[in-house]
Amino acid sequence: MPKSERRLEGSNASPPIEQRSMRELSPLEIPFSSFVHTKEYSRFVQVCEASRRYRYMVVCVGDRGVGKTWAAREYAQWDIFGPLLSARGVAFPAECPIPRTALYAPRATATPKGVEQDVALLLWGLQMIADHGSAVAQEMAATPVVIRPDVVDVLIVDEVDGLSHASLEVLRDVFDRSRLGMVLLGRSGSAERLQKMAALASRVGVLHGFGALGKQDTRKLLEQQVQRLGLPVHDEAVDAFVQKTQGNFQMMYLVVCHLDYLLLRHGVFMVTKEVVEEAIDRLLTQRNVQRLRGKI
Repeated sequence: MPKSERRLEGSNASPPIEQRSMRELSPLEIPFSSFVHTKEYSRFVQVCEASRRYRYMVVCVGDRGVGKTWAAREYAQWDIFGPLLSARGVAFPAECPIPRTALYAPRATATPKGVEQDVALLLWGLQMIADHGSAVAQEMAATPVVIRPDVVDVLIVDEVDGLSHASLEVLRDVFDRSRLGMVLLGRSGSAERLQKMAALASRVGVLHGFGALGKQDTRKLLEQQVQRLGLPVHDEAVDAFVQKTQGNFQMMYLVVCHLDYLLLRHGVFMVTKEVVEEAIDRLLTQRNVQRLRGKI
């Protein structure tokens, strides 16, 4: 049994009444459901808005886990619009904002033709949601509500590293044939590959580097998340969280998942340095693999 669980197993902690595990509240509500607006996110918003205004491509690169996908989902309001789109069709809620940004995450097996079809269906679905929303607004408003065709004017494409040369050319063709701004997300090495594609590279107005969270933003993130969970936290635990995660957003998410799991199993507990270190020791990292190999 992990150390953090042994320490809690013998305690008399009872399940909290007011502050419950977020998974108890809803099967879909998980840690980080409240996005933290960091400096890196603000910079990401700026380049996306520039792409929207000037209709050029943006290439956004950064190390895996720094939060590019999280930022894209927040900017596109994908927690609202994503669930409305499925293989079964488009859902029309009673109230919904007008979508202006599309987020496309290609499947690992995506072919060039598949990418073309996926993007077309994605834009069509969001347009249908916008048309429905404008019709509802017009019924409720005293004056007509006008919405222009092709309401979505920015397409964000995640994980472009896995796309073939031909699939990237499909995206370039979509860009040329539409009035869309386009933001391509990838790892740091993506920039060199995309730069060699002359036709695509000539349409890139900004090469943007998405960095890891700074210490202040990392501290703010943990404090906000433990507050949502209703857990007290030692200052040493915050320091350890900042030091161990090194601004890696995905690693932070997994640590918070571990805290949520302990809360669900044991009730309210104090988040200490040892609890944070225990969570870090569970992750699939090179250091932990080497440590495990030494025990076998």
